[in-house]
Amino acid sequence: MANPTAPTPRPITHWTGRALLQWARLLQRTVASRDRRKAVVARRNAAMRGAHERGVDRETIARAIGLSPAHVGQALRGEPTPE
Repeated sequence: MANPTAPTPRPITHWTGRALLQWARLLQRTVASRDRRKAVVARRNAAMRGAHERGVDRETIARAIGLSPAHVGQALRGEPTPE
């Protein structure tokens, strides 16, 4: 239940609050998700390098992950991947 003593927001205040909320939502969906995606890809690439260092060949990694052998090779060399 709403607080009966809270002041009623003025229309412009409410509008700017909604605009800021939409801006935060846009940032969350674009910038935050892009950074999150980069972090996930970096962890995946590190796991692939660890598997390769422990004897798993590139073709097996590519088949298991669903990437091309060239893409896996880039990750294994520590190069940035196009994701």
